[in-house]
Amino acid sequence: MMGCEKVGTRERILETAIDLFAMKGFNDVSIREITKAVGIKESSLYNHFASKQQMLDEIFEYLSKQFESRSVSEEEAVRHIEGLNPTEFMEMCLMNFNMYFGEPKLMKIWRILSIERFRNERANDFFTKQLIDTPLTYQSAVFEAMMKKGLIKEGDPKALARAFYSFMLFIYLRYFEVGHQDNPAANEELREMLKAHINFFTGAIAKYIL
Repeated sequence: MMGCEKVGTRERILETAIDLFAMKGFNDVSIREITKAVGIKESSLYNHFASKQQMLDEIFEYLSKQFESRSVSEEEAVRHIEGLNPTEFMEMCLMNFNMYFGEPKLMKIWRILSIERFRNERANDFFTKQLIDTPLTYQSAVFEAMMKKGLIKEGDPKALARAFYSFMLFIYLRYFEVGHQDNPAANEELREMLKAHINFFTGAIAKYIL
């Protein structure tokens, strides 16, 4: 029973740290504040975590694992889109967007990254890689494959990826980083904006009238 209790306490500590770091930033949250919110003594926290930094490291590790478990390789994506028309592909992009940003816990961790990237090199590297570099490389490769298969108009796949993804970054900044909702992906206005963007973009790149 004690083992189960310790696991539960550790999880509560980490969940509380996520909540507080997302609201105030890592530097402005003390160990005392975390333990008070959890309802335990400070000494009890050190049975689970050596330091506040270890909590932050584990939060980043959790997000990394979430990306790894949900990611599809460029090769797999290319095979998958062989049977998709542009509209279906864009709908898949919307589904992926909601999958990565539609969960309250992940949203809080993204806000921690947004705060800490200015003072934590690891946070900045992760933020840049996962939010900017990897999506652009991935989408560019997929657009290039779609062009080769005659599914969309010929053009510069990198420019196309930047044009498509720039709106996603706007959505992130407007609703996720500046906003204060736990699940902006459930916002009806945001969903309508994403649908409008997908419809506009689909019409612009479609090789044929669908």
